[in-house]
Order: sequence, then C-alpha cells, then structure tokens
Amino acid sequence: MPFFSWKTIPKDVKEGNTLPAGMSRQAITLGDVMISLHEAFPNLKCKSHKHPSAQITYMLKGKLRMNIGKEEQVIGPGEFAYVPPNMEHSIESLEEYVLALDIFSPPRADIEARLKEIEKQGGS
Repeated sequence: MPFFSWKTIPKDVKEGNTLPAGMSRQAITLGDVMISLHEAFPNLKCKSHKHPSAQITYMLKGKLRMNIGKEEQVIGPGEFAYVPPNMEHSIESLEEYVLALDIFSPPRADIEARLKEIEKQGGS
C-alpha cells in the first residue's frame, strides 16, 4: 500500500522508555525508514539520549531547543536538524505547542517494539 494518513495511525500518549511525559507520537515504518509525528506540550524537557538510528527532525509548528552533541539551537517551522547515529541529543519545547516530523533510518527498534504493544492493545 503506497498511501497513508495520520488519521489511521494510532497515537501513543503513554509515558515510557521512548516517550517522555507531555509528548505524543504516531509512527510508521516504511521500508528502511520510520517516520514519526511528535506533539509536545509547552515547556517539555526530554532528557539527553542516543540511538543507533540517524534522525532528521523537521519542524511543522512551534519551536524546539535542540542540543545535538555540543551544539544547541532553537528551530521553528520550516527548519530541520540532523542527528547522526549514536549522537547524544535532547529537546526542550518552549512556551508553545510543538508539532515535529521525525525521520529515523534505520527504523528505531525500541519504537517498533512499542508500536507492536499498541497494536496488541488494539490502538492507542
């Protein structure tokens, strides 16, 4: 199936290993990439972490302060950031709602495991 809609992809809102409190995620794996639509409420702080997947974060709404390695920048709509594999990074939403599209390559195994849990539960 080559066409998809976010309306049909379950939304994960459960705080856990891959999702901090105050954030939601819809994700799908398509071949060698995973795309995730992340929402974050204002003033969310995601602890520093790393994963073996490269990540591109493209901002749709709001602003994020991103720390990637030793670099920090605030990015907003139309801007994007690249996180190399195994690079420490963190985010902080500022005083507004954030909507960001993340692309992971290869797909993150930890998120795929969470998607399987959601599927077994019959949705979000």
